[in-house]
Amino acid sequence: MTYHHNNDDVNLDASYDFTSTIDIEFNLDSDISFNLDVEKDICVDVNIDGNEVSFAIDLQAYGSDTSVDLNIVAAVMEGEWSSITATGYAAAA
Repeated sequence: MTYHHNNDDVNLDASYDFTSTIDIEFNLDSDISFNLDVEKDICVDVNIDGNEVSFAIDLQAYGSDTSVDLNIVAAVMEGEWSSITATGYAAAA
């Protein structure tokens, strides 16, 4: 390679060889144990003096590719009203 500068010829012969080897090894040994002991004591005493609405939902879809979604919102304004809204689907192909 020749470069011209102020009427002087500069000859440059350059080469660059690069080799890189990166070895990475990961090893993870894990021992996990979990013990959950839940005691529950639920007592509900409700005296309903007024109206009541009850419902049960049973949706079924059969097939090899299935999907299900259920969204529930419950709201209570104490002494005024209560509401449950449920939306969802069960689908299969």
